Amino acid sequence: FPHNSTAPSLIHQMSLTTYETVPLPGGGTRQVVSKVAEQRVTNLTIHILIGLSLAVGSVVSNVPKAVTFGIFLVMGFSSLSGNQLFERVWLWTIWDSSAYPRFRFVTRVPFGSLHKYTAIQFACFIVLYILTSVSAVAVVFPFFMASLVFVRKSLRWIFTEEELAELDAHDDLPPDEEPLTKPEEKTVRTLDDVEKLPVDPCEWTRATSF
Repeated sequence: FPHNSTAPSLIHQMSLTTYETVPLPGGGTRQVVSKVAEQRVTNLTIHILIGLSLAVGSVVSNVPKAVTFGIFLVMGFSSLSGNQLFERVWLWTIWDSSAYPRFRFVTRVPFGSLHKYTAIQFACFIVLYILTSVSAVAVVFPFFMASLVFVRKSLRWIFTEEELAELDAHDDLPPDEEPLTKPEEKTVRTLDDVEKLPVDPCEWTRATSF
């Protein structure tokens, strides 16, 4: 189950990662990993400092709690970049669906299924937050975490396998390219246009040809 070192480990991994900002077709940007510094020095240093903190506990206790909470707040917000859940939640603030960034889950999944999946996932996130914030119901936390396995399996009855493959992708898949050419629009003639057609069959054939 969750461990307190999870958040620092994610931030540590992100600090060793070099990202490139790549524009998305149709608008928006995404961060792509270009390289990761593979080393063990920082991991060893971090845990040595954690051990040394036991010897200076009296000094560390003077650090205000607001400072500690602020550090974790910054760590949390900095890890939101590239998180697919919050990228899909952000789409709720864009009223014009044609202005959506061309992520794969936008171009390959119907908008109704996209927002439905986001709502289910966000509801589970809210329940998870409540269980970790309210001590009276905190005992239910491990059981709720275990129940998410069955929640995920039950989604197969709501979404297709193709939709789940895009919405619950394990890899950071590249977006679809924007079509180079737009499909040709067919001419739609109204009743007034038909009435204006010439009477001569030969001229009528030439006027109605595309």
